[in-house]
Amino acid sequence: MSDLEVRVVNRLGEDVAKNGREIGEIIVKGHSVPKDKIKNRNLTDGWLQTGDQGTIDKDGTINIIKPNKDLTNNDGGKISTIEIENVLLKHQAIQEIVIMAIPHIKYGEMLHAYVVLHEDYNLTKQEIIAYTKKYFSPANCPKKVTFMDELPKTTSGKILRTQLSSLI
Repeated sequence: MSDLEVRVVNRLGEDVAKNGREIGEIIVKGHSVPKDKIKNRNLTDGWLQTGDQGTIDKDGTINIIKPNKDLTNNDGGKISTIEIENVLLKHQAIQEIVIMAIPHIKYGEMLHAYVVLHEDYNLTKQEIIAYTKKYFSPANCPKKVTFMDELPKTTSGKILRTQLSSLI
């Protein structure tokens, strides 16, 4: 029997109704969750946020509605770009960051960081990569860094990733 526990929760971290209709984020907990994934992900009481959206019915069957598309497949294996963003946002100089996977002939995909620094801070591409290497293998660190004054956003504040990808 597996020690893995799975829940579907809303934005407040509360379980969604077990009706097969209410959508929430799928979270997991247990000894079988790889320790390297737990180290850098958002956790609440040991629960790992997958980023996948789904429903749960009265029998406990989970249906994935929207898989986490923020996974990249590069030479270092699959990794969540959100996972890398969360780690980099802990750096005192970084105000905002978006990590995007861009096609690469040799590696499949390469990570590109779009960075907005806090006012009065300076940071180089090499410093960002070195900071990332403290937490991830070199293959899972950004290879390209673009510094920006601000990230393109909608009027509601959502980052326009399509505009960033057109800059590549």
